[in-house]
Amino acid sequence: MIQSYLQNANVGMTKDQYFEMCETLGSDPVEDQIPVEFNDFPDEIQLAISIYRLMRDEWEYMGGTYTGKNFNGIFELFDVYNIEQLDKRYYLELIHIIDGIRIQETRKNSQK
Repeated sequence: MIQSYLQNANVGMTKDQYFEMCETLGSDPVEDQIPVEFNDFPDEIQLAISIYRLMRDEWEYMGGTYTGKNFNGIFELFDVYNIEQLDKRYYLELIHIIDGIRIQETRKNSQK
């Protein structure tokens, strides 16, 4: 689901636009093609994505390759968002998963 969300972020189509397109074309919506939007996620994922967006991107400038987020300062962001000490590991793992998916998507898109 996160992968679909990140892919949709590149396309920029909303659910409403997708349903309108299907109606215009006279086709039925396909469940796995319906764009995933931010509000579709549970609160924990929304918070992890919000923190992820605040983190700085790291790029290998000679080749233009996205290498992931810079995790310096992430615990300060956790404090700003009042994440409990016991939950920090959980959110750190979520953010690593999100970043791994984004790295794969960015590399796949750059190969096209």
